[in-house]
Amino acid sequence: MKLVKIGVVVLLFLSLTGCWSRIELDELAFVFGLYLDIGKEPGTVEVTISTPLPNRQISGQQSGSGGEDGKMYSTVSKTGATITEALSAIQRDLPRRLSLSHIKVVVIGEEYAKKGISDVLEWLKREPGFPLGTYVLASPGRAKEITKLSPIYEQLPSQVLFKFASDNAMFKTTIKDCLYAEAFNTGFVLTYLSFGTKPESLESGKPEFWAGIRGAMLFQKDKMTGILKLNEGVALAWANSHVKRPLYVIHWDEGRGAASAIIANTHSSKVVSMTDKGPVFEIRLRGRASIVSIKDPDNRGIKEISQTIEDKLEQEISKQVTEAIQKTQKAQTDIFHLGLLTEWNYPKEWNKLQEHWEDYYANDAVIKVNTSVRINDFGAEK
Repeated sequence: MKLVKIGVVVLLFLSLTGCWSRIELDELAFVFGLYLDIGKEPGTVEVTISTPLPNRQISGQQSGSGGEDGKMYSTVSKTGATITEALSAIQRDLPRRLSLSHIKVVVIGEEYAKKGISDVLEWLKREPGFPLGTYVLASPGRAKEITKLSPIYEQLPSQVLFKFASDNAMFKTTIKDCLYAEAFNTGFVLTYLSFGTKPESLESGKPEFWAGIRGAMLFQKDKMTGILKLNEGVALAWANSHVKRPLYVIHWDEGRGAASAIIANTHSSKVVSMTDKGPVFEIRLRGRASIVSIKDPDNRGIKEISQTIEDKLEQEISKQVTEAIQKTQKAQTDIFHLGLLTEWNYPKEWNKLQEHWEDYYANDAVIKVNTSVRINDFGAEK
């Protein structure tokens, strides 16, 4: 019994020794944004990181303010043959150790995307500290330029981009989605940003840089295959269960009548059925609409035109989604993972299609769109 007591005391003392591998928080630089571009030298990559500056984040200051230059964050860029080499070069110039554990977004420049992002995906597979839930977005031009945006409503540019991705404005693509697509030989979509200056809006006497959403960028495995416009991206985002509360405008009576509707409670699903000619896919869209504006030339009551509005709304949604799907087929990019859906439901048929699936998806796949929207709010009824 005495030996047991001594053993317990020894174990208690051992638990007080602390963690030998700990690193104090003030010794770390947390990377919130990672921006990837093609380097100036052939075969190189330029990596830019965005980190907050804790010494400037004083309670009570305005968003985006801090320090004499008004910045509460810092950006550093380095070029290397690989992402690891570039990050190592950045680390050599920093007094703190880089930490990727709190990263919010990865932004890929357009030229880098055209080249292919296989090296990015390969690096992510071997970077254990990188969160798989990190959002990925695509940038026009060079990704590092996005770090110049003015975070008026947030403290950091990466927080602005994080909001774009997480608030269901377009696609919520993560690192996990990209790795999944590469592993299963399928497609994925990134939210495609817009970026530029607003001369009419000045901060400290200089034009502000603003970022927004301009569309979507298509990828098949690791290769960029095309870019979609804003309305096409929204259509696909709804069909892929990403976007919330999209806005649609419809017309009738040769354009004299018009209405605007916000679709709430959006839901989508996809099914496959087998026919003698092969698989037939159906994208089903469901939602509840709120009418926010109506212009009827004949000044009819809601009961008289409600069915017309519903029919026109369903037709417009189906048209936009169908046209967007056709763009993905032209790009040979199966963003709905219809190949995997076929494999799961009809494995024998999939064995026949697997080897030439991209070509089959582009030229022979039959994809139908079924839309059902019910209007539950007409606003102030007449």
